[in-house]
Amino acid sequence: MDRWKVLAALIALACPGVIFVGSAQEQLTIDATKQPSPPIRGRGPFPGSGNLGHSPGLPIQLELQIPTGELRLDGTALVDFMITNVGTEPITLPVSVDQNLEGAEILTLWFTSNAIKDAYFRDQQTGRLVKIEAVGTSAELYGGDNDPKTFQLLIPNESIRVHASSRVWLNPGRHSFIGHAELVHAAQGRAELVGTSDAGPVTKTLSRAPAR
Repeated sequence: MDRWKVLAALIALACPGVIFVGSAQEQLTIDATKQPSPPIRGRGPFPGSGNLGHSPGLPIQLELQIPTGELRLDGTALVDFMITNVGTEPITLPVSVDQNLEGAEILTLWFTSNAIKDAYFRDQQTGRLVKIEAVGTSAELYGGDNDPKTFQLLIPNESIRVHASSRVWLNPGRHSFIGHAELVHAAQGRAELVGTSDAGPVTKTLSRAPAR
C-alpha cells in the first residue's frame, strides 16, 4: 500500500465524515443529471480553452465522455466528466449537488461544442432577436464550510466521475466537444478563482432517440 493510501486510511479513522476513493473501492460516481439549471452567470460566457491542460491551482486531468450520443426528447444528451488527480499531493474537491448549500467552494463543469444550438432573446426596445453568447453549464458541485461530507479527498492518480446532463440543446450529427472545469472559493460575497482545467477534444455522433 503506498503512502497516500496509508494517509487516507488514517484520516478516515480520525474524520469518518470525509469520503475517500481507494483502489479497493468502487470508483465514486456523482449523479448530477437531475440538478436544475442555474441562472446564466452575469459575467458572460464561459470561454474555456481548446488546449488540454490545467492551471497550477487545479491539478486534475479532465476527460469529457458522451456515453451513448443519443439525444433525449428535450434535445439534451447525457455527458460524463472524468476527474483525475494528476498532482503529487492529495486534493479535496466539492461533491454536493445541493444548490441550496452555503458553498465555500464551487466546481463548475461544462463543455463547448459546435453541436450546441443557438439560443436567442428578444430585445424589448428594438424587437430584434439577439443571440445569447453565454454557454450553459452541465453541473455545479458545492462544498460547504464545516461540512466534510460535501468534499471528496482525491489522492494522486485517483478519479471520480460526474454523471450529468448537457442541459443545453444539441444538434444531431458528428461534432467536436471540449470539456472544461473551474474551481472557485466563495467568501464574504466574493468568488476567488482557484484553478481551471480543460479536456482534450473528443468527437461524437449525436442521433435522435427512436420514436417509441
